[in-house]
Amino acid sequence: LNAMNALRKSNTLCDVTLRVEHKDFPAHRIVLAACSDYFCAMFTSELSEKDKPYVDIQGLTASTMEILLDFVYTETVHVTVENVQELLPAACLLQLKGVKQACCEFLESQLDPSNCLGIRDFAETHNCVDLMQAAEVFSQKHFPEVVQHEEFILLNQEEVEKLIKCDEIQVDSEEPVFEAVINWVKHSKKEREASLPELLQYVRMPLLTPRYITDVIDTEPFIRCSLQCRDLVDEAKKFHLRPELRSQMQGPRTRARLAQPLSNVADMIYVSGGFDGSRRHTSMERYDPNIDQWSMLGDMQTAREGAGLVVANGVIYCLGRY
Repeated sequence: LNAMNALRKSNTLCDVTLRVEHKDFPAHRIVLAACSDYFCAMFTSELSEKDKPYVDIQGLTASTMEILLDFVYTETVHVTVENVQELLPAACLLQLKGVKQACCEFLESQLDPSNCLGIRDFAETHNCVDLMQAAEVFSQKHFPEVVQHEEFILLNQEEVEKLIKCDEIQVDSEEPVFEAVINWVKHSKKEREASLPELLQYVRMPLLTPRYITDVIDTEPFIRCSLQCRDLVDEAKKFHLRPELRSQMQGPRTRARLAQPLSNVADMIYVSGGFDGSRRHTSMERYDPNIDQWSMLGDMQTAREGAGLVVANGVIYCLGRY
């Protein structure tokens, strides 16, 4: 390839010229076809470009074409913040898998709470499945930080719903989920206020503390003005006030999100399940001695009595008994 690249740069034995933005790039058909399915199809099928000495390439800039040709002849590419948004679509167009992979790896290394949602959408547009999944997992893992940034505020209702209904978002409580929904609505009150009841059904309000429900949710004007929202709040209150009815109230809003590392597990007291003389319970509660407060963490999938709790790598597991 080094020899072929030297021939290209000196325009020696080149048999095709790629024209991009009125700039000419001499090249060798056999090298292009060997590296790109796009060029292979162009030069081996009955397309009009098959025997033309000049081929016009649309949809990319001359500077991007230069980077891609360097990759074809050297198998190296330098991806940067400045060029990746042009480079990835161009690599997809010309079917240069190595450049596409390099762009995806670069973008994954750049994932941040401020850009992960945009990178996810960019990856989906260009069918970069691994990058899309990595961005999705990142947004779930860093949910409380992600919702503080503009990309979240600019999501449409369907995208917000998809994110907040996910079991995998990692939050210490449902507070940041509720606040994310309220802040999203407030950003464009006139257009979004009608979406609140539908979005609020994906906030697991029964898992919030009674104090938060009365001090924060009850005083939120958006909630007070909506009968549908009030019904959801009343359900959460009933969950706390009538523990004997919890077994009948099981559903998506009472199910805890998936286990996540608990950084301060050693400073808390955790109580799971139990037997009240008539039935076993699925509840999981936590006591914080620093503020003298109990909070609900959501129900276990199976009611248990006399089970054991163990902590491994910051995650609590409930084992044994029935």
